[in-house]
Amino acid sequence: MMTVARKRLIRDLAVTGVAAPLVILLLILAQAAKAMVWVMMPILYLGQTITSLIVRIFPSQGGGLLQGFGATLVVDFILAWIVVWIILFALVKLIQKSINRKKREA
Repeated sequence: MMTVARKRLIRDLAVTGVAAPLVILLLILAQAAKAMVWVMMPILYLGQTITSLIVRIFPSQGGGLLQGFGATLVVDFILAWIVVWIILFALVKLIQKSINRKKREA
């Protein structure tokens, strides 16, 4: 049987998971991608390592100059999505704790 807290946790995970790509898109449209790159630079270095492993195991078929570029974009997007998802979920939980604390004080 699902408790209210577990339902809320699943809902928060789903909502922040859907909101993460939208936040990334909004940051790109607002030309705040430079700020996002500073936060995500260590993650993007990890993405380069993962991409090189993927390309080594599954070599690209043709493509010329941009060989493996699609794999790089997909890996970087997925890693960025995960990081933004974690940040959004942490913010949601902090806000919920703050609201609950203020309700108890009132």
